[in-house]
Amino acid sequence: MKNARKQTGIALLVVMMLAAIIIPFAAEFAYQIALEYTTALNVSDQLAIDNAIESQYQIVLARLEHDGQGNTTDTYEDPWNDEELRSRTDDDTGVSLSTTMFDEQGKFNVHILAEASAARKPIWKERLTELIKYFRADTKFDADPYAEEVSDAIFRWVNGEVSRGSVPKPNTADDRAMLVLEELHFVSDLFEKHRLLEDIREGDEVAPGLHRFLTVYGNGKINLNTAPKAVLQAVFNKDPDLAERIIERRDGAGEDAPESEDGEEAGGNPFTDPNQILEVEGVDQPRLVANKVVPADDFDVRSNYFSVRIAAQKEQSRREELFVVERVPGNDPNGPIDGFRHLLCQERTDPLEELAEEE
Repeated sequence: MKNARKQTGIALLVVMMLAAIIIPFAAEFAYQIALEYTTALNVSDQLAIDNAIESQYQIVLARLEHDGQGNTTDTYEDPWNDEELRSRTDDDTGVSLSTTMFDEQGKFNVHILAEASAARKPIWKERLTELIKYFRADTKFDADPYAEEVSDAIFRWVNGEVSRGSVPKPNTADDRAMLVLEELHFVSDLFEKHRLLEDIREGDEVAPGLHRFLTVYGNGKINLNTAPKAVLQAVFNKDPDLAERIIERRDGAGEDAPESEDGEEAGGNPFTDPNQILEVEGVDQPRLVANKVVPADDFDVRSNYFSVRIAAQKEQSRREELFVVERVPGNDPNGPIDGFRHLLCQERTDPLEELAEEE
C-alpha cells in the first residue's frame, strides 16, 4: 500500500515537472502561431492596399488623360475630381479609398522667386509674404508675425544667397533650386516650430498647411480656375477683396452663371483666357497696374501638374501615398515623351485635415 502511494506520488511529481516544462513551450508555440497568423493577415492586407492604391492611381491618370483631350481649361469641376472618385470602397478587396486631388498650378510656385526677371522678383517676394500672412488668418495659428522672416528666408534660399550647409543642391536638367516642398524645413526652423507645411488640428480648430498653397511644380503661372483664395489675395495684395470676386466669377455665381439646357445653373463659369480677369467686377487696367499684375504672365487657365493623395485602409492596416504627375506631351532630358511624366511617389504620414470650406 505504501509502495503504491509512493509510486503515485512520484508519478504525480513527474507529471507536474513535465507540465512545468511543456506548458511554456506550448504557450510559446501558440503565441508564435497567433503572431504568424496576424502577420500573414497584415501582409495580405498590405498587398490588397498596394493593389488598391495602384488601381486608384491608374483611374486618376485615365481621367486626367481623357480630360486633357481637347479641353482648354482645368477646374475642380472636371472629371478628374469627381465625387465618386474621391471616396469609394474597392469591391474586390474591401479596401476603403480616399483620394484628394490638388492642381499644382493653382499654387504659388517658389521657383518663380529665382526664375522671374530681376524687375519681377521683388513683386513675387512681396506676394509670398502676403500669402504667408493670409493662409492661416483668423486662426490661432496665424503666421502674420513671422511672414516676412519666412518669405525672406525662402527667397534667399532659392536664389542661392545662403549656404546650404550639408544639404546638397539638386542636380537637375533645369538647375532647379528645390526638388520637393519639404526642403523648406532646411530654410528656417520656423517651419518645424510652427508646423507651417502641414495641416494642424487642435480641438475643433483646424488650420491649413502651406502644402495647399505652395509648390515646386509647374510653369510659374497660377491657374485662375483652381487657385485658392489665399493665393489670389496674395497676388492682388493691394485689393485682396478681388479674390472673392474672382472665385465667384469662376464658380458661376450670380449674373455670370451660365445656364444648362433645362434652364438651371450649370456647374461653374471657368476662365478660358487669362485676360478674362478684366470681366470680374472691380478689375480694370488701373487696378491691374496697382497690383503689378500682368494677366498673360501671371495667370493661366489650364494645368498640366497635379498631385494625387490616396489613403487606403483595410481592417487595421492603413497607408497614404502622394503622387505628383505631369500631363504632357513634351520632351524629357532623356528624349521625347507622351502622356505622363511621374515626378514623385512617397508615403505620407502627415495629416490631411478637412477644412471648414470643404465640409
